[in-house]
Amino acid sequence: MQHEDLNHACAYIISELNRIETVAGTLAMIEREHYDTLNRFDHRELLDVAVEEQSAARQLSMVKQVCGELVQKMAEIQQAVGRQGETGHASSH
Repeated sequence: MQHEDLNHACAYIISELNRIETVAGTLAMIEREHYDTLNRFDHRELLDVAVEEQSAARQLSMVKQVCGELVQKMAEIQQAVGRQGETGHASSH
């Protein structure tokens, strides 16, 4: 894979991870709001659903966190690829 192709692949992966992170964060917030709303009712089935919503919110928050960490790693890889490309260009001239 060429240097420019690697750079584009890193940028694409970072972009998609950012998008997933945003969606997961939004969904986690909605799930927390659902939990709060459902938890106000004194109905066993609704309270069970509220607990499921809370669990989903936690899982989505974890996905958001993992995406953030992956974005940081991909940015490091992209920077390393960029440095290699600069070194490669400098030695070829």
